[in-house]
Amino acid sequence: MKPFLYSLLMLATLAGCISVPLSAPDNHAVQTGISGMVKDHTGKPVAGAWVYAYRNTSTSLRGPADFGARTDHGGHFFIDLVDGRYYLVARWRRDGGEAGPPQVGDSWALPKRNPVVVVPRQVSSVDFVLQGVKAGQPIIMRSGSLARGKTGFTGQLVDMAGNPQVGGFALAYTNDDFRRMPDYTSSVVGSDGRFQLFVPAGSRYCLAARTRTRGQPIAGEPYGLLGRGKAGCPLAVKDRLIDVGTIRLQPYQR
Repeated sequence: MKPFLYSLLMLATLAGCISVPLSAPDNHAVQTGISGMVKDHTGKPVAGAWVYAYRNTSTSLRGPADFGARTDHGGHFFIDLVDGRYYLVARWRRDGGEAGPPQVGDSWALPKRNPVVVVPRQVSSVDFVLQGVKAGQPIIMRSGSLARGKTGFTGQLVDMAGNPQVGGFALAYTNDDFRRMPDYTSSVVGSDGRFQLFVPAGSRYCLAARTRTRGQPIAGEPYGLLGRGKAGCPLAVKDRLIDVGTIRLQPYQR
């Protein structure tokens, strides 16, 4: 037998005995990351939404993210990540874009808890339920803030005339130092001015409200406190949403 034909015969024989994988299987079983689904408030899957992952909250979950993925036609997404802790936010923009500040008509959502822990060779499951941007820019909560829960405070933000303060936020501090970043923050309030502010139980929180999302209050910005001293720092009770009444916002004066 000629050497060339003999070589071909040997290769064919070996090929029948050896299985060589050509590529990794297309599934998440051997991957590390975060997957889930984005839905609207009616439970319908949302296609074209972006889910962003940030390594930390130094940018208040704004601006370019460290990682991101867009949902498919079924509302599903997968972000390929290394193990670690990630802060997530989902956004859907009416104009179809992937960047830029939220506009009225857009939607956004946070997971139930941030950060999300990712471990090696496992895929963490996280789902989102979008809420609309009704007025102003929605705040992105700092580390540890709760998007949902059973414990916290509810009430209404009003302006100087007693009308609902649309586009405001309720803020919770573990002490009465209101010059720093709040420990917990509500979502932006809608046309009725009502808020829900979720916190852990068993501690006293001092409550404030404003219309900007970060930085020191500026002159003229609508701003208010629930009250001074103990009256403005109610105690959180486990599995209860305590109605604290109204927080009146008026132009901030230094």
